Amino acid sequence: MIIDRNARVTPSRYPDRDLRKMMGDALGKADQADLLAAYLWVQEIRIGREACNALRKQRDSLRTSLTKLEKYKGDSQFRGRTWNFTRAELTAVLDAFIKMANDELNLIERCLQQASLAFEELSTPPEEDLSTRYSPGRIDSPLNTIATQWDEVAPSTDRFEAMNHRALAETDCLADVDDRRNLFAQSEKSYSMQRIQEFDSKNFEILIAWLTHRDGMKVIRQHGGSGDRGADVISQTPDGRRVVVQCKQTNRGVKQMVTSTNVQTFNGTARLEHKADIALMVTNGTYSEPARDFANDHAIHLIGGTELERWATWGDSLYEVLGISQRATNETPT
Repeated sequence: MIIDRNARVTPSRYPDRDLRKMMGDALGKADQADLLAAYLWVQEIRIGREACNALRKQRDSLRTSLTKLEKYKGDSQFRGRTWNFTRAELTAVLDAFIKMANDELNLIERCLQQASLAFEELSTPPEEDLSTRYSPGRIDSPLNTIATQWDEVAPSTDRFEAMNHRALAETDCLADVDDRRNLFAQSEKSYSMQRIQEFDSKNFEILIAWLTHRDGMKVIRQHGGSGDRGADVISQTPDGRRVVVQCKQTNRGVKQMVTSTNVQTFNGTARLEHKADIALMVTNGTYSEPARDFANDHAIHLIGGTELERWATWGDSLYEVLGISQRATNETPT
């Protein structure tokens, strides 16, 4: 090959005689195909390196975001407020965000690993003549693997931004809920858990009946007694659904837990005897895991101490606490 000495690109100067000879022999044997192959290889390496660097940058950015999210989760004054009444919900929002971000990070890590392996293969000089790598019909360039990994990761940024906007919107809503609960907790309508703990079983049942009335329901029975067959409170929603409630006031001095047997007994009468559309058990204590499992399997709604605080102390409606619609839906198992 004849080198154009006036060209913009010229060979480097090689003081070593043997090196000059080796390079001269290589240039003398090179033809147009060799030159094109060498150019293509260099460009593939450049593009592959840029793609891998972009993946690393995206990974590092997401790692930084995750660190911030973990910090926000433990921040007692996140966004300038204490979240006294919605801390659990805020933690749940952040946990969901962190999980989704970790899923994206795992995707990027996996794709970066595959792309890095492909780049290592791409940048290793082939044992074969370089021009054969670009012979007609060959589609096995490692750059294709790098491009595939990049294409898989490309939508990640948009997904993360969507997650971020959704989390911010949910946090804004929680801030409003926190304010509402705080205001209600200071009102005369609020019943603190300490106050509820002092109630006897009858007054506890009357309180539950009053809470259903507060939420716009018609109270049919406000407390139980002899022959109540497991229904201490019966109310009716504005759209006609029958809410049957069994109350379990726990002993003030002893930590008591509602058992699976209690729930099974209530299940036997709530719908069969009392025609419940919404079967509900309420306690100021807790439920055993078997009790929760049985209730879940038989569509029995459970309110324990945590949920009761939302309902009685913070002013959430029964619909919000149970996660059910204010309008009739198919909540009763068929």
